[in-house]
Amino acid sequence: MGDYTGIRFKGYIKEEFRNEFAIIALEGDWNKSKDPIFNKFGEVRRASFIPCGSLSYMPDEWESNDEDTDEFARTWNKETGYWTFQCSLKNYEDTIDEWFKIIPYFIEKIDHLESYYEYWEWSKQYDLVDNELIMVNDKFEKYGYDD
Repeated sequence: MGDYTGIRFKGYIKEEFRNEFAIIALEGDWNKSKDPIFNKFGEVRRASFIPCGSLSYMPDEWESNDEDTDEFARTWNKETGYWTFQCSLKNYEDTIDEWFKIIPYFIEKIDHLESYYEYWEWSKQYDLVDNELIMVNDKFEKYGYDD
């Protein structure tokens, strides 16, 4: 049943990708993109769960109704490129790792990128540094319980 990893994201898509990004940002249709990098990621199993996976086994703070999401509801603004979402998925095929690999390709700026595996005590925080995605904090938010 379990073994879910969640992602919370707020950031800006590079301008050159904004015209057709709505199909990805709102529907998770990576494989319908004309861009070869997006299309290839769309072939990864569970790719559409980013950003469309429902929240399963995530902390109570990640509630799915809009008032409780701390502004992580799935949104897309074509003019500014601002994209927000939170999701969870079973990462058995390293879907999240594959998504992390392509982030520098299409993300201009990250305001918030956090991942949390349901059995961790702490979430991890990531950012773009010199056009490379790196973990900047391995104890970002404490959600798990002490033993």
